[in-house]
Amino acid sequence: MAPRRSPRILAANQASPAAQPLARRAAFLRAVEAISAPRRRRTTTTASRRRAIQIAANEPPAEDPPVVNRREINRVRVNAVVYLDGVWHPTTRENFEYFEMLFQQRADLEMAEAMTAGRGPAAPENVMDTELGVRRLRREMANMTSNPTEGCTVELVDDCIYDWKAVILGPLDTPYEGGHFELRLHFPHAYPSLPPAILFRTRVYHCNIYQQDICVDILHSAWSPALTVEKILLSIRSLLSDPNPDSPLNCAAAALYKTNREEHDRMAQEWTARYAQPVDSTSE
Repeated sequence: MAPRRSPRILAANQASPAAQPLARRAAFLRAVEAISAPRRRRTTTTASRRRAIQIAANEPPAEDPPVVNRREINRVRVNAVVYLDGVWHPTTRENFEYFEMLFQQRADLEMAEAMTAGRGPAAPENVMDTELGVRRLRREMANMTSNPTEGCTVELVDDCIYDWKAVILGPLDTPYEGGHFELRLHFPHAYPSLPPAILFRTRVYHCNIYQQDICVDILHSAWSPALTVEKILLSIRSLLSDPNPDSPLNCAAAALYKTNREEHDRMAQEWTARYAQPVDSTSE
């Protein structure tokens, strides 16, 4: 069998002096076309790539988080962003644990609401713990009803022992003086082994209270079964007197508290007069 020759050699042979001029030109053009034609590159798709393409085709496009300035990332050490209440929040090493506790509190609150509405499990597996928790809650409610705590009142919601409504009065000589602040307390069936989930229902201008959430360590990492509802409410009331701007939920209020205390107190008084006034049932 004759050896195969490249298009360049064939073009040289056909372009010899013995060939006709037109034949030489046609052979030369065919050789140039064969040499300059791009070769098709074979592409292979790995199994992992095929799986990724299938998953991307089945899933809807997700909303991209906001782009954070790289200088800001290096300055505050942003680890990630979390989506909460319709807003993307950059997380730092300082507040990441708080967001984790906040999501856990929201999950406990949703479970408590489901239980009180009859949508969740009727009772935990340990019935003895449930009975102890019910007796504990009834005893605390009786104590706070017969011997009310100064500046705090409590009552049941729809006669459910696991769902309480509380009202705390604004401390004297503070921007919150004269305000009536409503809270909702949802107790898990494992109480007092687990802390209650608390929502601050009244709008308030405070660096540690924001969008009904409260930054109090005794409701998270510092919780102890020895704590009672009375101690929790007193701790929240003392937070109104002594805010902690170094561990804020409302960063704008915390910054104003540090830079312009007079303006901060004016804003707090304005919010208290607008949102925290008691409802007079006799005026209806």
